[in-house]
Amino acid sequence: MTQTFTSTQNDVVRYLYNETSNQENIYVEAALLYDEELLNFYLDCADLKSGMDKIQLSPSKLAVDRILSFSRNYKPKI
Repeated sequence: MTQTFTSTQNDVVRYLYNETSNQENIYVEAALLYDEELLNFYLDCADLKSGMDKIQLSPSKLAVDRILSFSRNYKPKI
């Protein structure tokens, strides 16, 4: 029996995050060569991932102040 593998968008996302096996990598890479729609999906996802990796989040001053205030006033029950 011959096993066939059809790359899906889910496979492409797993590939992008290095969650595929070496054998799956071969199938996904072949699919990207021959399926322009899948390649465009991959490129869009790679661009989004790159942008998300650059996002830096920090808490607001109000949140930090509330946490610090709570910790200063906290009295554990013994």
